[in-house]
Amino acid sequence: MIDIIGGGILGLTLAYELIKRGTSVRVWERAPTLGGLMGRTRFTELGGMECDRYYHAILSSDRTLMSLFDELGLRHRLRYTATKMGFYHNGTIYPMSTPLEFLRFPPLRLIDRLRLAYTILACRRITDWRQLEQIPVAEWLTRLSGARTVRHVWAPLLRAKFDGDYSRIPATYIWSRLMRTTDTRTKGGSQELMCYLPHGYQELIDALAATIRQHGGQIELNTAIDTIQIVDGHVSGLVVNGYEIPATNVVITAQTPIARRLLPSVATAVAQRWGQLDEFLGIVCVLLVLRRRLTPYYTLNITDERIPFTGVIETTNLIDPQYVGGYHLVYLPKYVAATSPFARMADDELRTVFLGHVRQMFPDLRDEDIAAIRIGRERYVEPIHPIGATDLIPPLTTEIDGLFLANTGQIYPQLTNGESVCTFARSVADQLSPRLVQGTPSALLTRM
Repeated sequence: MIDIIGGGILGLTLAYELIKRGTSVRVWERAPTLGGLMGRTRFTELGGMECDRYYHAILSSDRTLMSLFDELGLRHRLRYTATKMGFYHNGTIYPMSTPLEFLRFPPLRLIDRLRLAYTILACRRITDWRQLEQIPVAEWLTRLSGARTVRHVWAPLLRAKFDGDYSRIPATYIWSRLMRTTDTRTKGGSQELMCYLPHGYQELIDALAATIRQHGGQIELNTAIDTIQIVDGHVSGLVVNGYEIPATNVVITAQTPIARRLLPSVATAVAQRWGQLDEFLGIVCVLLVLRRRLTPYYTLNITDERIPFTGVIETTNLIDPQYVGGYHLVYLPKYVAATSPFARMADDELRTVFLGHVRQMFPDLRDEDIAAIRIGRERYVEPIHPIGATDLIPPLTTEIDGLFLANTGQIYPQLTNGESVCTFARSVADQLSPRLVQGTPSALLTRM
C-alpha cells in the first residue's frame, strides 16, 4: 500500500499508474472535490453552468495524455480546433496566427522577423537542453533574435510571465515553451491544432478516480494530513484530521512549501533540503463570463506593460460555447510573486482594475455583455528554476524509508501543464513500483 497526499491531476495519475503496476493505493485530498487547479467552478446565478476554474489546453502532440485518453476510453470525446493568436501592441490588435501575419507585424523589421523565425528553428535543433540552463534567457534571445525583437516581443511576454523579474530565468524556459507549442502546428505550418474534452479536464479526473476505485484504490476527500509520523528513520503513519493511521509508504504531491509543513522535527534535514528550491509564482485570475465573443483569438498576448494581466485567454475560441451554456469565457491571468501588490489586492479592487484595462482595450464592451465574474487565487502555481539551480531540485527519494516527494517543482526543463504532469506521474510510478509491488499484478495491469 502506498499513500498519496494530494488529489490533483498528478496524484490521481500517479495512483492510476501504480495500480496498473500492481500496487494498492490510497489518495488523500483535503478539499471536497478532486482535481486541484484543474477543477471546475459552478455559476448558480447562470443556471448551474460549470467551467474550468482556470484555463488549460490539450495539444494534439500531447502523447502521454493521448495514451491516457485511449486507456480510459476518452479519446473519442476529444474535439479538435485550429486556434488563432494575436498581439495587443500600442493600442492595436495584430493577428499572429499565420506566417504571412507574422511577416506583417509592424513593430518588427524584415531582419527582425527573420531572426525570430530563426530562433524558433534553432530551438527545434537543440537536443541537449543542459547547454541552456546556465544562460540567462534574455541574453540567449538577444543573441538569436536581436535586441529589437526582444524589446518588442520577448521582453513583454517574459515580464508578464515572471511578474516583472526574469533576470534569473534560464534559456531553457523559452526552449521548452517553443518545443511544445511548435509541435501543435500542422505539416503546412499555418494552423495551430489544439483539442479539448467537452467538460474539460474534469472528464479525465472523473475517469481516473472511477478506475482507481474500481480496482480497489481508496480516495478520501475532506481529509487534511496534519503530519507524517516517522520512527527510527521509517514512515510509520499519518495523522489525518487528528487521528493516527498506519502507513509505511507516503508520496507527497503537494508543492514543496506545503510538503515541508507535513514533516515532523525528526525530518528537519529533509525539510531543509527541500527548501533549497521552493520558490513559486502564484496566480490571480479574473474570469469573465460574457454573452458575446470578445475576440477571435484563443490567446491575445500583450506587449503593453501598463496592462497588468498576462494576456486575454478566450477559451471559447477553442471550446464550443454550447458546452458552457452558450456563454463566452475570457480568462485574465496574472502570475504574481509573493510580494506583489496584486497578490494582496482585495477582490473588489482587483475586479475594478482588471475591468478598467479590459474596457481600455475593448471600448465596445458593455456592462450588459458581462453575465458573471469569478476571481481565482492560488499561492503556489509556477515553480521557479533559477539559472544553474538544476542540482537543487529535490529527488524523489529521501533518507527516510518510505517517504517520497513528487511534485511539479521537480518537472524540468518541461513547463508545468497537463502533458508534463501526467508524463512525470508515469515516470514516478516506474521508479516506485519496483520498491512497492507485492504479490501478483492487478487485473488492470494484466488487461493493459
